[in-house]
Amino acid sequence: MAPNFSIESKRHGKDIHLRLIGDFDGASALELIFFMNRCFSNNEKVFINTDFLCLIEPFGINVFRYNISPFISSGNRFEFTGEIASVFQECCWQSQVYSDFDTRNGNPSFKDNSLLIH
Repeated sequence: MAPNFSIESKRHGKDIHLRLIGDFDGASALELIFFMNRCFSNNEKVFINTDFLCLIEPFGINVFRYNISPFISSGNRFEFTGEIASVFQECCWQSQVYSDFDTRNGNPSFKDNSLLIH
């Protein structure tokens, strides 16, 4: 994990707010996934603030992208906020598209073609 990466958390009722701080690399991505997993067991919705991230390494984004799909498919409610929230939201969208990939009949196709039109 990046030596200066940390996650602060604060509860507001049934919701929890996470603040990502520092540099985001592959190990940081796994730490976030692990933290999210713990949060969803007891909370309505998780808000993840990205305003305090300094450096986002492409490898960290890829690790996050390939590990977020279980949260999306299980219907967990989370929202990214902050100036670079779109980077993480795009990962979630891409993960959803890839998790909907269907190989029935040996022909790859997307289950929901509307996801391709963005």
